[in-house]
Formats: sequence, structure tokens, C-alpha cells
Amino acid sequence: MENVNKIVSLRTSKLKNSSHTFKDIFDVMFLTDDYIFGEYNDGYNIYNVTYKECKEKIFDLAYSINQKYKDLKDSYIGIAIESTIEWVYIFWAIIASGNKPYLINLRHPISLVNNILKSLDVKYVIGNISDYSVTLININELDLKWDLKSNFNFSNEMALSTSATTLKEKIIFYNGEEITNQILNCNKILKENKQIKKHYKGRLKQLVFLPLYHIFGFMATFMWFSFFGRTMVFLSDYSSNTILRTIRKHEVTHIFSVPLFWETIYKEILKKVKEKKLENKFNKGIDLSIKIQSMFKDKGPSIAKMLMKEVTDELFGKSVMFCISGGAYIKDDVLRVINGLGYPLYNGYGMSEIGITSVELGDIKDRLKNSIGHPFESIEYRIMDSELYVYGSSISHKMKINGEYIYNKDLFKTMDVVKKDKQNNYYILGRKDDLYIGENGENISPDTLEKEYDLKRIKDMSILSLENKLSMVIQIDKYLSKNMVKDIYDEVIKTSKKLDMSYRISKIYFTYDNLKADTAIKVSRQYLKKKIDNNEVELFKIEDIKENKIENINQEILKIVKDEICNTLGIDNVLDDQSFFFDLGGNSLDYFSLISKLNDIFNISITFEENKNYHTALELTKRIEELI
Repeated sequence: MENVNKIVSLRTSKLKNSSHTFKDIFDVMFLTDDYIFGEYNDGYNIYNVTYKECKEKIFDLAYSINQKYKDLKDSYIGIAIESTIEWVYIFWAIIASGNKPYLINLRHPISLVNNILKSLDVKYVIGNISDYSVTLININELDLKWDLKSNFNFSNEMALSTSATTLKEKIIFYNGEEITNQILNCNKILKENKQIKKHYKGRLKQLVFLPLYHIFGFMATFMWFSFFGRTMVFLSDYSSNTILRTIRKHEVTHIFSVPLFWETIYKEILKKVKEKKLENKFNKGIDLSIKIQSMFKDKGPSIAKMLMKEVTDELFGKSVMFCISGGAYIKDDVLRVINGLGYPLYNGYGMSEIGITSVELGDIKDRLKNSIGHPFESIEYRIMDSELYVYGSSISHKMKINGEYIYNKDLFKTMDVVKKDKQNNYYILGRKDDLYIGENGENISPDTLEKEYDLKRIKDMSILSLENKLSMVIQIDKYLSKNMVKDIYDEVIKTSKKLDMSYRISKIYFTYDNLKADTAIKVSRQYLKKKIDNNEVELFKIEDIKENKIENINQEILKIVKDEICNTLGIDNVLDDQSFFFDLGGNSLDYFSLISKLNDIFNISITFEENKNYHTALELTKRIEELI
């Protein structure tokens, strides 16, 4: 621990006393040659890349860019590659070549990316996606070797785009000063929380699960830990088996991810506990574990892992020391179970426009309150009319929205509704632009209200105001039986009746159309309202539901699909119209494994993001027929 403290002190001091450019960040990050920068495996063997090897590869690529593409100077170059060690090489190589990286969100539609490429005047994209409207550079083409005579003129700006809840073009710009101030926030974080700097067998290893083109993945996963010479562990794919195997095999210590990941892990745990009929024993164990961790704060997580050994041995093992959830609201019981297992899970907050701005750093009692903690040193939070405003030296200096530049010189309006307790902890309650005024004049947050509903068999759901009525819109599978739809309807009514009159749903609508934009990770109510107003989302009531069937289905393909679903989930039988997620208990990581297998069998390309459209064996079969 003393050695870690010295490393932190030395490196933060060097950066603090520098010019705060990307070049300064790079020089400190690659200060020690023999530290292990990255690890990956081929299923059997673990391969290491040192910081020296990483730096040399970066300089080779930067030299190649300068020599082969002499028309590039202080230009934006796109990065179109998944979160592998090659992504890191390319990011720094673009900066070292004197150009600026644009972190392409690979989940965005091609048309949206092309618009942004045009807006940034991008001529080249480095990666392996050839559908963009600019010239593609394959990383293997950048094959020249640099020498000590080479001069590198580092650039000092980067750009990324938001998760695009709507299809609006929005580009966020950061310079070295702002990224430096985000990194330097770690100094106080590490002093406030000893758990975050804990190593296992002398190593600290961060799992690279989040996309590096997302601000959470870029800052918290990559910059925060690579800056201190720690190790990044890269995944070969995102199947649940690969993730868990990689965590145990590499003895990963830190996992930062979004609530979806933690909720998937939580559901998988509960499913296995239920299969073994150990619900009561498990819940008693979690409660006891939380009490023990409250009493023995430093050693509590280790004791908890031993107490819950039957579960933790099959999950992450002993090595995981610190976890963060960020990007959206996380359910209280998910925090309770993951923390109860001895994996300290902290809730954080940030946005593409402002970076990572806070994280709860207290003991287990504080973590279970679901607060986002206090703002970092470089950040100031203000609450005005219940809305969170952010100001500070680490937020982006400018944005470009639909072609127009906007400069962040003042308070940034987040649109998030928050509250603050007596200890100055902040809590996210919902979105300001989504508030509904109830019949008694009280402001109602649909985000808060949606947490009351745990509906099975639905694809998506949103509570919003339609015709001045508190309404619920439910997206369902097209081939869901009428009886199943009726069960969903009855569950909504049952839950609604338990709530105060002002919080009860007045109207319930169903639809087969998508509620959120193709690029979004959550529903934007403004976007949905606009789609409904433009008749682009067809709504109908329970009495309008009709039975729908797929005709002329290829029985041979259907059998293969059903067999693969059974193999993936370890079950003996599946019906044609059973939902992979809601009936069979599959999760998004299981789905990734299934889709990968079907793509190999039929030599097609169903993308993982299509899980919102194809839940059943019938739907998957129909999609395969369209592609082969």
C-alpha cells in the first residue's frame, strides 16, 4: 500500500506541475517500462503487454500515419474498433501523430456517424468497419517502424458523441486540461477510500467491459488506472461464460460497468439460488454479511466472500476488490446483493458532457443508500428548482449540436432531478423534462414511478403524460398470446392500485413498435411523445389485441434455433413462442452467446443490439430466413 501511495503521489505531482496537455498525460502514463499495461487470453494462455511494448507500438503507428498520410495535419481521425488493446494503440497514435481522435460509438447508426464525420471534416477512419463515407485505414497498413530521430507533435483535443437518446447529432470536445483535471480527482478519491487502491496478490487489474468510446469507459476504466501504471484486462467476447472466466482466470480486481451488467449478474445469482432452493439461506447470509461488513470495515469484504463462498466461487472468485455502477439508476436490491457477497459496489454519476463527476465512497451502509456521493474536487454541484447544475474545470469546453457550437462557460444544466441529504450526499430522482404534475399539483417523476413495476414478458415500458393523463406505454412481442398480454395488463392494474391515488396509471397502451431510438440505452419520453404525435408508434388498448402467428416457417431452421437455445441455457425443451428473456430466464450475455453461435452456423450477421426485436425461436428463425 505504501508503494501505491508513493506512485500516486509522484504521478499526480508530475501531472499537476505540467502544462496539462495530452502529451503530459502520456509521459506520466508510460513512465515505467516494465509494468504490465494489458492482459488478454486465447482461452488457454494469458498474454501480457508491457507499458514499454505499448508505447513502442503507439510510436510505430503514429510514425506510419505521418509518413503514409501526409495530408493529415491537426485533423480529426475516427476510431472504429471494439475495446481491445488495439483501440488504445490507435487512440494515442492519432494524438502522437499531431491529429485528433474521434471516438466513434459503434452502436450508432451508420447514417448518424457519417453526419458526425462530415461535421468534423474527417477524411479517414482507422478500424474494420467499411460502411462509413470516408476512407478506411486498416491498422495492419500502418506497418512502418519509428526510430529515435522521429519527432512527434502531440495534439491536444479529442471528440466523442453521446449515447444518442434521440438521433440528434451531438459532439463533445475535451482537451488535455479537462482530462488532466478528471485524472487529478483521483488523488482525493484514493485518500477518502482505501478500498479503491486494494490489490490482489500485488496486482490491480481493471476489466475492460465498458466501451472505450463511452466517457465512463474512457475515463474510469482507461485513464484513471492506466495513468497509475495499472493493468487493463481485455475480453475476447462478451458472453457471460467468457466474462466470468476472464475475471477468475486473470484475477481481476476492479469492475466498472453500467446497471444492466450488475442487474444481469444479480438475476443470474437469484436464478441459481432458486434452482438450489436456497432462497431463505441466501437472504439470511446476505443480511449477516452486511452486518459483518458494517462491523469490520477493512476486512469485511474478505469475510463476506468466505461467508458466501458457495456463490462467490462460481461468480467472480476472491480477487474483486472494488466495483462501480454508473450511467443510470441501479436498483436497491442489486446493490444489496452484490455488496452482500463481499464485492464492494459503489454508485457513481457522470455524463458525456461533464465526464465522471462523483461516486459514493463511504462504507457499506452509505453504499446501500444509493447516493452518488459528493462532487469531485474539480466539480461544483448546485441545485436550482430541484435540478442539478454542474460547473468545474473538468467538464468539456465545447459541444457541437446539429452543426452549432456551444461553449460550456457557465453552469451545465443536467436536467436531472436531485436531492441532497444532511451529509451533502446527492441522490438522482429522475429527469426534469419528464416531470408530470399530478391532480393534487404535486410533481411526479415517471422514473421513480417506473421502479414500482416489475413486468415480465415485455420488451420495454415508459410512463409519461399523454393527453394530460398519467399513461403507461408497453412494448410487447408481436407474437405474444392474448392471454399473456392480459396477464401483463392485470399486473399493471394490481401494482397501480397499491399506490397513492395521484400516482396511479390512468391509461394503459400497448405497441409492437420500438419505444426508444435505435441508438439509445433507455427510453427518452420526449422522443417517444414525438413519435406518437407523428403516428410513428401505433398504440392500442387491451381490447384491441389480436392473435398473431408466423406462417410458412422453415421447420429445419426452427429446430436448429431451438436446439441452440436449449444448449445456451442448459434446458431440455423450448416452445416456439417462449421469450428467451422473460420465459426462459436468459440474460443479455446469454443472448450474445446464442447470437454468436447462430451467426457461425448460418454464416449470417445478426447483431447483438437486435435483441430488442428477436426474443423467441420463431422470431429468430424468421430473421435468419431473411438473411440467408
